[in-house]
Amino acid sequence: MLLKFSLLVLSRTTNSFQAGPRSYRAIATKLQTMATSTEVLSPPVARREEDRSVFAGVAPEGWDPKMPRQSNDSTETLLDPPVAVPDPYGWLRDDKRNNKEVLDHLKAENAYSQSMTKHLGQLQESLYSEFLSSIKETDFTTPRPKGEFWYYTRTFKGFSYKTYCRAPKASESFDIDWDGTKESPILPGEETYLDVNKLAEGKDYCSVGGVKVSPSKKLIAYAADFSGDEIYQLRVKNLETGEDVALKETGSDKLLEIDSVMWGKDDDELFFTTNDEQHRPCRMYQRKNWQSDEPTDRLLAEELDDLFWCSMYKSIDEKFVFFEASSKEVSEIFFLPLDDEHTASEMKLVAARRPKVLYEVDAGHGSWFLLTNVDKSPNMKLMTAPIQADSAAEWKLVEDADGNP
Repeated sequence: MLLKFSLLVLSRTTNSFQAGPRSYRAIATKLQTMATSTEVLSPPVARREEDRSVFAGVAPEGWDPKMPRQSNDSTETLLDPPVAVPDPYGWLRDDKRNNKEVLDHLKAENAYSQSMTKHLGQLQESLYSEFLSSIKETDFTTPRPKGEFWYYTRTFKGFSYKTYCRAPKASESFDIDWDGTKESPILPGEETYLDVNKLAEGKDYCSVGGVKVSPSKKLIAYAADFSGDEIYQLRVKNLETGEDVALKETGSDKLLEIDSVMWGKDDDELFFTTNDEQHRPCRMYQRKNWQSDEPTDRLLAEELDDLFWCSMYKSIDEKFVFFEASSKEVSEIFFLPLDDEHTASEMKLVAARRPKVLYEVDAGHGSWFLLTNVDKSPNMKLMTAPIQADSAAEWKLVEDADGNP
């Protein structure tokens, strides 16, 4: 008889730390400072808790029945009785990153590592300089049109982070007359609407993502992580006054933690996604009247299957918002119109998930446009369908001018 193993973690293990867009020089300098302040001649050894265990098999009495065990359609049995698996280092897991013993041990490991490699400092500096010499530090991205502005980002020599810029769009094309200096604008009338270098001042870590300009072009919403734990807070900046605020959970003083954000049909409406305990994006919310003392949040969609990674986006014509749940082999997308009549309605399916079928969708000219591998296609193909819910039966290949698919 085949046995299905399931690990019940009754203790915690450490999560990996990932550095954000900080310069190598800053990280190396910090580690070197740690090493010189405390000389470590022998490697730190974590203590063992010999009586700590995790169990593989059926859930022990009192185990939370909501804890994921195995796939709902699995026919395999679990070990019964469960088998204890030694976990002597389980005490090192600290999801809140505030256990002094764990933090002290990690600092000691970093200091020991730096003390053992300090003779490589000159080589590290040489490699860093060589790497930097191949990069154009003072640079800019290609301006992209949106509404009445051209939007682009800039980087400057000696600074670790980018700045977000825009310039008035006087015509449908532009000519760049830039002298290569950081003082010179890329386009006439350039303004910086978010300088991440200033945002990072006084902070050990800073990562910014998902910067979105509001429909009125007077506000921006963005996600910011100041801890390095990949936990992002939702912030909104007023471009006219410079006021920058972090949004909170409704009915709470706790900062709102999100994965991504975008604006709705006007400046009073925001959409955002949140993560589960494994930092998997899985829920999409609509927030109305975010500037008021009592904003309202509405859960629009949630994906409980942890095989699926979720995201949201606007259609290219900005008339719909989409919530996509996809795995390596299957995808499913919900939609919500952004007009006044439907913005309070429930999200509907473009097409229900089907085994081995992936698809992407956008809207334009009154139709869905889809990229999909439906019908066991070895490659993705372009299809179209009327804008309606459950449209799978209406998908048709896009034809060329001669009527050929």
